[in-house]
Amino acid sequence: MYVALVNWDKCTGCGDCISVCPVDCFKMTAGKSEPYRSSYCINCGACLDACRADAIIISIGWGG
Repeated sequence: MYVALVNWDKCTGCGDCISVCPVDCFKMTAGKSEPYRSSYCINCGACLDACRADAIIISIGWGG
């Protein structure tokens, strides 16, 4: 299981991660990207490639 995380200090709010994510992990909140369904992440790397600010991290999460 993977978890997508966004560093809001780095996020520019461009929305590129939202448009490329095939499982809709992200939404825009207060002008920044928020991984509101972070546990849906499939580690495809599309958001990492799209994020010019290097604000996204994909981490290994814990299954439950």
